[in-house]
Parts: sequence; C-alpha cells; structure tokens
Amino acid sequence: MKLPAGIGKWGSGVLGAVSLLLGVNLVMQFRGTRAADSRPHPAVPHAAQARPDQPAPRAADDLARYNSVVNLETLKELDARPLSGLDRNPFDFVAPPAPLVKPGQAAAAPPVAPPPPPPVLLKPMGYNEMPGGGKAALTTLDDQVYVVHEGDVVAARYKIVKITPTTLTVEDATSHQTVDLPFPP
Repeated sequence: MKLPAGIGKWGSGVLGAVSLLLGVNLVMQFRGTRAADSRPHPAVPHAAQARPDQPAPRAADDLARYNSVVNLETLKELDARPLSGLDRNPFDFVAPPAPLVKPGQAAAAPPVAPPPPPPVLLKPMGYNEMPGGGKAALTTLDDQVYVVHEGDVVAARYKIVKITPTTLTVEDATSHQTVDLPFPP
C-alpha cells in the first residue's frame, strides 16, 4: 500500500514527538526517587498507624502493613513457646542396627536375584502392509535402518516373530526373551 508523500513525514514527526514526551515523563518519574528506596510504598492501614501513647513500632510490627492477614500476636506466642527436646540430630545419618547373630550361626546371605535381561536395542519406526497381504516394518539398530518381514533376523540377534499394525514382536536370541515393541504414534 502506498501512502501519499506528506503523510509519511507527518507520521514520523508525530512518533518522534510521542517518544520525546515518553522520555521526559520517564525522567520526571525517576528524578525524585532515591537509589536505596526503589520499592513502592503501600498505603499504611489506619490500624497500623502509630499512636502517641504507644512506643514507636518495632521491625516485627512493620510486617503488618505489608500483609494484613498475618496475625503477629499469634506469631509472637508461637515463637515464645519452648522447643520440644530432640533426642537426635536430624542431620546425622544413623544406619539401622545390624541384625543380631547368635554365636556359632553364620549370617544368612540374602538371596541374589538374577540380573535383568539386556534391553532390546531394536527400535520400531513404522509399519507397512504390502499389496499381496504381506507385512513389513521399518526398524533401526545402531543408526542402521532395516526393512523387516516376519521371520527375518536382524544383526544375527533379533528374530521378527510377528508384525501387527500397533506392535512388533521380537525374540532376542541371546536372552531368549520375547518382547512386544510398540510403533510410535
């Protein structure tokens, strides 16, 4: 869209004047503030104002003007209560006591569980149904892409048992475990 020649100059002049006014306003706002007192002061509620018959408010009473929900009297009462006796240091770790073993008895070793089978490193990537009714799957193993069919063996370790539209059933030749690997959505 093409603008008339005079409007572009007028628009630039108006934008320059507005930015100058905003800059002056910013300088005027911060001219009267001190560097140490940069937070805004909320209005002091009527109940928190100092009375001539009371001593000057302490630092703890100063919190009342920021949050009127804080009940300072209850807080002072809770702080004045004595602490319950702690029978141990919560930062020191203490191991549970060892089970007692009678003399002449050998300590029974806990049963050792067999190690878990190694994870299947074959990753299914996709599914394809061929025109003749055959099924094929795309898989990856060590940055290699394989197109596999039922009965194929990948890397002399993984045998493709079954291919369905949602999962790829694989048998690991080293651990003889069968795993269903889902295709990504």
